[in-house]
Amino acid sequence: MKKTETKALNIVEQHGQASLSPGQKIFNALIKKLEAERQLLAAWQEMIALHQQHYVSQYQPLIRSYHGLVAQLVRLLDDAYSAKGLSRHDQEKISHIICSVSAAIVGDSDAADLKRIYRMHGGADAADGQRDDSADSAQQADADEDAAVDRDRQRAGKGRKSAKAAAREAKQQEELQNASQSVREVYRKLASALHPDREQDPVERARKTTLMQRVNIAYDKQDLLGLLELQLEIEQIDQSRINSLSEQRLQHYSKVLTEQSAELRAEIAGLEADFRRRFNFAPQEALSPALAMRRLKSDIKGMQQHIAALKNDLLAFEDVKNIKAWLKSYHL
Repeated sequence: MKKTETKALNIVEQHGQASLSPGQKIFNALIKKLEAERQLLAAWQEMIALHQQHYVSQYQPLIRSYHGLVAQLVRLLDDAYSAKGLSRHDQEKISHIICSVSAAIVGDSDAADLKRIYRMHGGADAADGQRDDSADSAQQADADEDAAVDRDRQRAGKGRKSAKAAAREAKQQEELQNASQSVREVYRKLASALHPDREQDPVERARKTTLMQRVNIAYDKQDLLGLLELQLEIEQIDQSRINSLSEQRLQHYSKVLTEQSAELRAEIAGLEADFRRRFNFAPQEALSPALAMRRLKSDIKGMQQHIAALKNDLLAFEDVKNIKAWLKSYHL
């Protein structure tokens, strides 16, 4: 992944300074945390695009090929079911195998004979599963409605806020406004320096237009880190300016950066949760962009091996004697 080079946005301990103040340390820690979260988000986004590409171009064709071979196996075993010399126990084994291997494909197949074979050997009707799912959905909907009613009752029963709670809320609101004002001030300084309409030189105007687009995107996202990095990039601020930020300004910045960090974590968590659901990763299973790609590569290799083995079985099972011999070692 290509990374854009940016100057370090950290407060540096000055000569003769005993140590950084608590506010400066918090600011530096938040900057470091945000940088790591941005890298992780970028890694997830890049992996998801690459995973989708490989899944569609490599894994899905293998799945279709494998399902086609399974369908051949089901038809072959169904034909062998009535072969001479098979005991009732052997037939039970064949029925068990047919139901086991075809359960995953019969619902997606349009072949009527596969569905007939599946039902004939004791497979449950796909509609039964759909009815069960519908019942579960209805029960879940009822539970959700009950929960919503309970929440409404709880909100209705809270009554008026205490004076203490109201004062605390007012203070929090003031802090948010101050933090938001700090972001606006950074934005205005950048906009004043980069507004392309004030530039006569065509080349410089184009450069400022590109930079101003980045400024607007960062401001729309309330991306204070991005705005400060742009200030560094165009040398609107330097290290000495960063080092001399007041404690009040640091407090405002830290407030915004904390919220920005929370939003990044939520975005990462959303991507991960959706990916787990789509590709059947268990909730407690370790997962990262690198692990996800390794698992896909392993699944592709495993499916290739399954296909090769199934092709060999199909060739062997063309002779019913080989089916009879194989059934002897098959245990229900």
